[in-house]
Amino acid sequence: MIKIYVDWNIMSGMRNNHFQELHSILTVKDKFLCLYSTAHIGDIYRSYSEDKEQQSQINQDLEFITKFTNDFCLFNDGKNIILQQFDPKELLETRISESNIFSDLSIDNLFQNDSNDPILNKLFESLKTMLKSLNLDPVFAEAFKNPESAKILNDIFPGLKDDLTMNGFFNSFNKMNYNLNEQETYKDLRQIVQKIGINSGHFNANKNPFDLIDNSYKQKGIESFKADEYFPKGKNAPEWFDTVVNDYLYLDMHGYKADKVKVSEKEKNTFTNTTDDASHTAFASICSFYLTNDDKNYHKTKAVYEKLAINTKVLKPAEFIDYYNTYLNYNSLTEHFKSLFEIFTKSIFHPINDDDGNYFGKVAYPKEYFFNFFNKIWVPTNTENYFYFTLSTLPPNRKKTYTAYKEIETLVKIFFEILGPDKNQLGLFEISEIQNEVWEGRHWFSNIGEIKLVRINGWLQLYYNNEQIKKEMEKRNGK
Repeated sequence: MIKIYVDWNIMSGMRNNHFQELHSILTVKDKFLCLYSTAHIGDIYRSYSEDKEQQSQINQDLEFITKFTNDFCLFNDGKNIILQQFDPKELLETRISESNIFSDLSIDNLFQNDSNDPILNKLFESLKTMLKSLNLDPVFAEAFKNPESAKILNDIFPGLKDDLTMNGFFNSFNKMNYNLNEQETYKDLRQIVQKIGINSGHFNANKNPFDLIDNSYKQKGIESFKADEYFPKGKNAPEWFDTVVNDYLYLDMHGYKADKVKVSEKEKNTFTNTTDDASHTAFASICSFYLTNDDKNYHKTKAVYEKLAINTKVLKPAEFIDYYNTYLNYNSLTEHFKSLFEIFTKSIFHPINDDDGNYFGKVAYPKEYFFNFFNKIWVPTNTENYFYFTLSTLPPNRKKTYTAYKEIETLVKIFFEILGPDKNQLGLFEISEIQNEVWEGRHWFSNIGEIKLVRINGWLQLYYNNEQIKKEMEKRNGK
């Protein structure tokens, strides 16, 4: 199956009968694995209220997610990004129940004690008192003596200058968090960052935005803004995930396709909108396609993926429909093999070397996804090998690749429905077949060639031996 990540703008539009052609394509049975994430839950949570009509709308949103994605969800467990089936209603309920924690980041709220032991309570209160009274680094006091740095600190950390203790810092951080996510303070923070002299007017379609920002710092003779210092990596998510988020925020802060920040009775666009979009971009990086209808998110995501060499294709709905009609509209096993034969003889193959620099064979990266999964063709050096060529996948994000059991199940089903049981009389895939991440796979001998599905080090591969293709390659190689 082809993993697809669709932003909430499109997904909610499909629920309201927009993007009908796209919706009909993405719901083709067994072709696409459409995923949602906790960032989608964040989008829905921003519209949450106790109003009955609004509650009804949210329930319909959650039911659509379940129907559209079959509950396949990407979420961060604090250390890893997990892909598994999860009820979106449960995730929203969890988000609502934890809202009090995120709305009050004071020491008293973060370090609550529910013990009934009076001695333990007394000890706990003593520790909180000690933590509150700890003085901050003297550098803060020095910074407040300088009018320019004091103004910046006052804007970012309101009230901190009056209480340079850990208690003052937490209280100030709590106000900053509220102002960023509920008010328009992010706009002020963005203006502070852009004092280097770069903003939306400095970017154009022909130049890399990261290069333009870095050059601006160099021309000013000042050190580049270190996003990692403000948004540290690896503490509450995998480093690769935080890198994507940080680079996305880095672009927005410097004015590249910057998000609108406005809070009024009619709308509420704050820092939360931007961080959720950044999370969508990070989650989507493990999928083959990311579909977004937000022009600013579209351009920022493409720039981040280019910088980090992420191969996820970022497309708007109309672009994806064109791509589907040109490269993905194959359904039966016969159609897939016909496409494979045609592309195999037309593709441009590039030589590859092994880790020691020795010639290892030829590889091609077609735009098609053969059998709704493989998009890499490898021809080994020795054409006398048992299998003539291999199909595998070019991972969208080289830092992390996921294969759901549903993908293996569907891939086996495609071949089983035409070829029947394999040489070992194995039929449809069952999860119990995988032991300690090892899967023996399937092996068919048929009138269309020899086919072997295997899983090596977590990677699915298809070995294929076909005399017709072998003769064609020998002809091309002058044999």
